[in-house]
Amino acid sequence: MFSAFKTRFNLQRFFVGDGKQQAPYLLTQRRVYILPTKHGLIFALLLFIMLLGSINYSNSLGYFLTFLLASLAVVTIFHTYNNLLKLSIGPAICKPVFAEQDANFIVQVNNLNHQARFSILTFTPQQLTTTADLHENSLSNLTIKHTFDQRGLIPLPRFYIESRFPFGLFRTWAITEFDQSQLVYPKPSANTILPIKGTGLSEGKKQLEIGTDDFKGLRSYAEGDPLQHIHWKSFARHHTLQTKEFSSTTSDELWLNWSDTTVTGTEAKLSQLTRWVLLADDANLSYGLRLPNSIIQPNTSKHHLDACLKKLALYGME
Repeated sequence: MFSAFKTRFNLQRFFVGDGKQQAPYLLTQRRVYILPTKHGLIFALLLFIMLLGSINYSNSLGYFLTFLLASLAVVTIFHTYNNLLKLSIGPAICKPVFAEQDANFIVQVNNLNHQARFSILTFTPQQLTTTADLHENSLSNLTIKHTFDQRGLIPLPRFYIESRFPFGLFRTWAITEFDQSQLVYPKPSANTILPIKGTGLSEGKKQLEIGTDDFKGLRSYAEGDPLQHIHWKSFARHHTLQTKEFSSTTSDELWLNWSDTTVTGTEAKLSQLTRWVLLADDANLSYGLRLPNSIIQPNTSKHHLDACLKKLALYGME
């Protein structure tokens, strides 16, 4: 019998809810709580004083007013409680964000009732509160603000849905925690200088790498050209030195290397690489990413940007 009572009444649920739940999450009687607010307690004290005064002076009008207001308070309990009851919460819509950035994740709320719900508050602990009204038989999106301090695939925080409608005498609330995660990119560093080493960009996009790729043509000899690239047949025929020129596909590519970062520590390096990825994307460069045991080939697409940032966010966690 005691175990059955313990199953029905779990004090921990009062403070942290039911734990991680699959969406949608229906707010049943077991998941919605209600208590008087500070104003409600003051109102109850005033009613008690009015009752004592009515008894002391045998004032019929005092009795009438006291019990009228008490009846109003009792009816308010049901209106406040029903303002949350039977709401269907979730799922949440999460877009990737950067660490330490104010982020919003959107929670879908389905009002299955034939009446509107008013002054619905949603918030996470120590975060800003959002208030919304829900129309009858409608699906609404509630924005919950939260700041993620660490990178990675972070579980969505526990959040509260609350209402004090209509008079603020009672507070009804439900605690919700979805079995969903938020992708958080590393915080970009303040260093806004892209690396030049090994990119082929130091002399502009027209710079050609001397090598053994496709033969492009001949050009006048310049001091410092390798002897093995001199076209000796042309020298024998025209008595002028010319150098064989080879095209290279690496001149327009920028490689962002883990080893090129000038900071120490894993998180600092990831922060620097995140900034470089954003700068290269803004400059519309074809860039690649080299991490220990992982390489992403150069590209310029939006999908490539997302792939690089995700790789940095999940580094060491995959």
